[in-house]
Amino acid sequence: MSVPSYNIADGFEASYGVSPDGNTIVVVRCHKPLKFREIYVGTGSLAFRWVSNGKSRSWQFTPSLVDPTPAPHSETLADDGVTQTITVNLCGKAFPASGLVDVNVDGEIVAPAIHFDVPHAYDLWVLLLRSPWFPLKIAVEKSSLNIAHNLAQATAQVDTVDVIGGGEQMLRGDLSVHGEGFQRVRLTMHRSTANSSLEEQLGEVINGMQTFTWKPAISSFNLMLVTTSYGHLGAFVDFLKYMGAAIVPSSFFGPSLQSPFLLSDGLNMTYRLKLTGDKHIIGHEKDEAAVTLRP
Repeated sequence: MSVPSYNIADGFEASYGVSPDGNTIVVVRCHKPLKFREIYVGTGSLAFRWVSNGKSRSWQFTPSLVDPTPAPHSETLADDGVTQTITVNLCGKAFPASGLVDVNVDGEIVAPAIHFDVPHAYDLWVLLLRSPWFPLKIAVEKSSLNIAHNLAQATAQVDTVDVIGGGEQMLRGDLSVHGEGFQRVRLTMHRSTANSSLEEQLGEVINGMQTFTWKPAISSFNLMLVTTSYGHLGAFVDFLKYMGAAIVPSSFFGPSLQSPFLLSDGLNMTYRLKLTGDKHIIGHEKDEAAVTLRP
């Protein structure tokens, strides 16, 4: 399969294909031979965040493998004696990518990854970024969320509903509020990764009953990301812009995003459905349930 290769690392490009036995095969082309110690494949976590030491702050870019496995691979050298081609078998570790980046460029992207362990140099990483190619099923921890304050009672009855055609599902919440005590009652979906989070309000009710729905936000993309273990903020923001993120022009503090950027919902993100009642004076009551996405 011919797909774009976005190369943050100079001198490298990648592509992938699927073999007749169903394995995903990645081909990495190097403009000069890469002297690696070992190649590993697994679930890649590309985490990035701002850290402070009290006097200054810096942006850290940290790729890692959750479950590294030595990868079967082969190497060839072109007739020029310089250009190297490395073919790597992902060993069945293909799954859709997901990720979330906040406006400060803190966040995480999770995708199948290849790690080239390079001694005495920056390691090389190749991530297969592909949006979900199958419908995502939704599972919720419990079917009822309940809160109360003074004479007010609020309940959200939650279930999953099949979307007609395509095998997709959505989450349905029937939210009812009765009695006095809450200023308002909100039903929200809270997404989170290692370094970022995003709360999406599904709706709110002051009194009475309304029905709200939610389904995963699925983007369409298919490309290989090639980077070293050292990521420069500007180059990474350019990549996010390529993927569709809206960028704020550079300032004294560096580039940022106009709004949180959701690469795609997926299997490797954390979700919580929250029912929150704001009190008239101060504080709130809350009930919540874990939500998971699965094939």
